[in-house]
Amino acid sequence: MKTPRKLILYLAVLSAALLTLSAQEPAPSPGGETAAPTIVSGPSDAMQLVEVDWMHELKQGGMTIVALGVLSVALLAFTLERLITMRRDRFVPEGLTMKVLPLHASGQDEQILAHCKRQPSTLSRIIEYFVEHRNADVQVLGQVAADIGYREITEQEQRNTAFAVIAALAPLLGLLGTMIGMIESFKLVEVFGDEGGASMLAGAISKALITTAVGLLLAIPAIAIYHIFKYRLHKISGTLEHETEKLVTDWFVKKGAAEAAYYKQYYEKMQAQQAVAEQDTPPLSQSV
Repeated sequence: MKTPRKLILYLAVLSAALLTLSAQEPAPSPGGETAAPTIVSGPSDAMQLVEVDWMHELKQGGMTIVALGVLSVALLAFTLERLITMRRDRFVPEGLTMKVLPLHASGQDEQILAHCKRQPSTLSRIIEYFVEHRNADVQVLGQVAADIGYREITEQEQRNTAFAVIAALAPLLGLLGTMIGMIESFKLVEVFGDEGGASMLAGAISKALITTAVGLLLAIPAIAIYHIFKYRLHKISGTLEHETEKLVTDWFVKKGAAEAAYYKQYYEKMQAQQAVAEQDTPPLSQSV
């Protein structure tokens, strides 16, 4: 499989930009002389002079950044797994119900099972159970079908909780790293006193706050992805329930109603024939 040229070009440009940003350093003045101080006229000029080396700040985060990095890899892996697993075809293949619906009345069970094997899914397993227990009570069939769907939907809900766990752990880890950094910052002030001044304290605090920022950057997309997959799962669950109800109604409820109407008609016919026979039979006194 060939990689598209545009994708290669985009990756090359992105890599070049990242390398440029990471390697960017203030250039020394010509001849090794110290450059003249820049006059700052306002807040906008000050913001232009301040350049944050984010890679350097991340390296200063310590083991907390490592733990958050592991969480970021886990978030990416879980997202890819959910994108692959939570497709509608794995639960309710489109068109499967319409394919098998007319086959049940004619007793073509082998073709129904063949369709289910070609499209393995939760709905296929429910249909296979219906075929294997076609003579069971309709209430039992409906209950078992609901149990099959519930088990598989519940399993997917449990897998989605990984995003909620990451969304809860990431800001807490970030806050822990910040608290550790703040303790180290005040220890610096305790050791050096006023020699370092505000610049030392501000630098140490900025390094401590980077862990909280990274934790929030992980938590925000994690909670968003969790709710996206939760909504998708509920939508799939509703579709599965609708298709199952359609099968139960067409295969068993209508069939049972038709059989009941047939027996009722037969019983009424027998009663009418018996009434006619009684009318045609002369009384015992007349026959004597």
